[in-house]
Amino acid sequence: MKRRFVLLGLITLMAGQLFAADLTGKWTGQFDFQGTPVPLTFDLKTTGNTLTGKVNGLPTSDAPLKDGKIDGNTVTFWMVTDYQGTDVKLVCTGKISEGTITVTMGTEDGSFSVEFPIKKSA
Repeated sequence: MKRRFVLLGLITLMAGQLFAADLTGKWTGQFDFQGTPVPLTFDLKTTGNTLTGKVNGLPTSDAPLKDGKIDGNTVTFWMVTDYQGTDVKLVCTGKISEGTITVTMGTEDGSFSVEFPIKKSA
């Protein structure tokens, strides 16, 4: 009986990895920063539950994604950009739903946070 539970657990874990969302491609969106729209392009690639890629449109062009993960309908990653000569770590969480990822992006210390949708480009 114990073997069956272990086997069932392994099958469930592997099934989750097999059916992870394929977010590969270009995604676009924008957020408002002090009254100015900031358009961003996310170039994403998924392998299983791992998310890699880069973001273009921040002060540091092509900021690579770090520690990208997909867990069900949630994605998490972080990146570093330059703001007025200082490196800033931006932590991102996204909720996937029907062709849209609603991204919450903020500084590690919580002094800045913004939420905005991104959609897959055609």
